Amino acid sequence: MAVAKDLALTVDWVQILAEQFSVEIDDFRTFAFNAAIARYAASLGENSQSLAERAQRLDLSTEEWGQVLHLATNHKTSFFRYMPVVNIITNLALSIAHPRILSVGCSTGEEVYSIAASLVKAKKNSFSVHGVDISPQCIRIARAGVYSPHPDIGDDVSYLNQGGKRQFVQWLRDSCTFEQHNIVGDQLIGFEAPDIIVTQNMLIYYRVETRFQILERLANLLPPGGHLITGPAEDARWKSEIVARVKNPNASVFQKV
Repeated sequence: MAVAKDLALTVDWVQILAEQFSVEIDDFRTFAFNAAIARYAASLGENSQSLAERAQRLDLSTEEWGQVLHLATNHKTSFFRYMPVVNIITNLALSIAHPRILSVGCSTGEEVYSIAASLVKAKKNSFSVHGVDISPQCIRIARAGVYSPHPDIGDDVSYLNQGGKRQFVQWLRDSCTFEQHNIVGDQLIGFEAPDIIVTQNMLIYYRVETRFQILERLANLLPPGGHLITGPAEDARWKSEIVARVKNPNASVFQKV
């Protein structure tokens, strides 16, 4: 009842996030997001209105902004969630001496570790995979490298810890790094010259024109011959003068020209 009453207040959190971080929330997710914000505000002894007023005054702490951003995005992910893309990345990486792979919108890290585990299985042990996500909470989980057991994550890259969780071994975690980052912000990603960039289920949070800006920014990070990969149709038929589309039935793949 308290949350429902809170939602009745005039609070445009969607506009606040658009102005502060260029994060866009579609109509289908707006109610759930506002409800989550109301619950979070209540946990602070506030309501959505008072929390929004502090946000508009830029009076939220870094932790509070982080929680708001965490609530604004969907972090549903899993290991080897979409194998066709993992296979594309692995095959491209095998031809590079020390491939540098950037995962944009990495959530809690499963995609990064899936790529790393796939490379190890393919006998490729020299690589760097870097994940970035807007949510500080997700990055903390990713850096810890501890997850519920998964049938495709075995003893070659992880061990069963005392709590019954799978923990990635240190040498693999040294090759997998993570960074909290807003892809539409001004801060540069702390991972130079990636050979391969992948972004899945992240572009859907942005309008088409913003997607194009993000893709152009990512393409500019690539060296000549580097590849940019998105999920099928996520690129919204983007075209650019600096990359060429590579035909693939399972993903949108571009190569730097």
